[in-house]
Amino acid sequence: MKVMRFFLWLVVAQCVCCVAVAQDSLLLKFILERINTHQVQQDDFFIRGVYPSYINNNEKFSTAKKDNNIFFNGLIAYTLQDIKATLNKNLQPLTNTMLINGVPAYAFFKNRKGRNTYNFWRTDTTYDYPYAGILTPFAKDISLPDDMDDTVLSLLALETDSANAAVVHALMQQFVNSDTNRVRSVIENYRNKPAYSTWFGKKFPVVFDVSVLCNVLAFVQQYNLQWTKADSASLDVIITTLQNDYHRTHAVYASPYYPKTSLILYHVARLMYIKPVAALEPLRVKIVSDAARELALTTNMLEKIILSTTILKLGYEPPPIQIDMQDVVPKIEQNDFCFFVGNIPSYFKNLQKKFATAKKIGFFYHYCPAYNDALLLEYLTLTRKK
Repeated sequence: MKVMRFFLWLVVAQCVCCVAVAQDSLLLKFILERINTHQVQQDDFFIRGVYPSYINNNEKFSTAKKDNNIFFNGLIAYTLQDIKATLNKNLQPLTNTMLINGVPAYAFFKNRKGRNTYNFWRTDTTYDYPYAGILTPFAKDISLPDDMDDTVLSLLALETDSANAAVVHALMQQFVNSDTNRVRSVIENYRNKPAYSTWFGKKFPVVFDVSVLCNVLAFVQQYNLQWTKADSASLDVIITTLQNDYHRTHAVYASPYYPKTSLILYHVARLMYIKPVAALEPLRVKIVSDAARELALTTNMLEKIILSTTILKLGYEPPPIQIDMQDVVPKIEQNDFCFFVGNIPSYFKNLQKKFATAKKIGFFYHYCPAYNDALLLEYLTLTRKK
């Protein structure tokens, strides 16, 4: 009798497991199709192949102000490339189609002089910068230089060859914190570290962002590039940030464009997930602990997903998150949590920077529903590995 009951329990358990796997597969398919639906085929404003994004002066999702940029394309492509092999074979053709359809768009954002660097906004035509109104009082030329974040994300998305990656890496060595262009940072411990600036602009202020530095080092790691003095200094900035808890106490200054503790931790975990970084290994448990603390505090669904992904990438298992198809649009795509902030005060001298930051003057919140979906997709594929 006991054997029969145990046998019946096994059958029921197997059936429940099969149902769960089937539901999980349907959700993955649904999310991937949502991302595909967002990718522009034809539009009067958006470039073909991009994923629509929007800007708001307040941290609240709104589609009122459209924005053409390549940033979210790079992020989505990076994510899809990373998880593609873990998807069911029937989902891989659609994934490949989205990656291919996005490729032509990058040309609109490439450096105008042919250099293999990329801008957040298009470079092929005169462009009305969304931030122009606030930048005008501070500078005659309001155009922003190419940046390291968009450059490495674009090159990874385009799967550039190793030779080109090495050329760009060599170019990056010219844009570091130095005596002739000292970093503008409220955090004193950053001042003398010869790490990368966010910007490819010799006349533009040097700005450190630990999340951007994580993306740059991810590029170095992905292409197995020879580490330089600037790479080591950038890693030192990341370690200094974590050891001194700047990611918790001074997130907006440690990472002005990803100014949340959760986002900094996510970027560090994403770097460590590529392959071990010896100097970061002693901090692994601390990073997980900090992520778990933030996870316990937040009530935002998207931030929970980001923090859970962080923990999963570091080899630990967070509490499960229940997501249904009907939640995807209202709770994920239209979420008020902002992944990227256009932070104008980051260029300012420290006195003006502190004042503007405290008042949230010159903060522009960028939203991309398709990338929110990609973050959810990334989380779900990681949970399937457990």
